[in-house]
Amino acid sequence: MKKLLNTVYVNNPDRYLSLDGENLVISCMQEEIARVPLHNIERIVSFGHSGASPALMGKCVKNGIELVFMDRIGR
Repeated sequence: MKKLLNTVYVNNPDRYLSLDGENLVISCMQEEIARVPLHNIERIVSFGHSGASPALMGKCVKNGIELVFMDRIGR
């Protein structure tokens, strides 16, 4: 299977990124907004004051998925 090298951008502030099985879960105020299979992702870029679960960070390291946190203007 060919990996498509997709990037997930999280533009809205105050989102929380977590892991559920083999899926990236994006939530706001404990309500699930989106769910993306990790095997389709090469990179996750988050803008604003987002957080990520330790389980997701560990899974990203294990699978070679880049996890990038930037401020609201992209620095």
